[in-house]
Amino acid sequence: MHAYDFTIVVPHTKGSLATLAEELGRAKINIEGLCAVEQNGSVIFHLLTTDKAATTLAITKVGYKVTREMEVIVERVENHPGMLGKVTRRLADAGINLTTAYLATDTRLVLGCESLAALETAWKELAAVASR
Repeated sequence: MHAYDFTIVVPHTKGSLATLAEELGRAKINIEGLCAVEQNGSVIFHLLTTDKAATTLAITKVGYKVTREMEVIVERVENHPGMLGKVTRRLADAGINLTTAYLATDTRLVLGCESLAALETAWKELAAVASR
């Protein structure tokens, strides 16, 4: 599946995630995945959704700014030790340099790189491995 990863940098204040999540809910946007990391007084959110336009509008509505937006693939992987290493090694061996990787809801792996077409081709070649 294709989705969009939005990188959003906001001040590290109480309620910054709640503000964003509430607005996404009001806009009926499902959060497919999320990562939040504090760094140097700011919080960096990676937000995964499937509705690019509505998500951009919701982020802007709460006064946040998207610093990067990237189309990514989201694929199911088995949940057991070593699977991430197996998948990412095969992608690396296929010449893929990942720029984004994190787990989303339902044990789905979010992957992004500079060439989405190359990533999709490499994924198809290893998909059988990732689903075991």
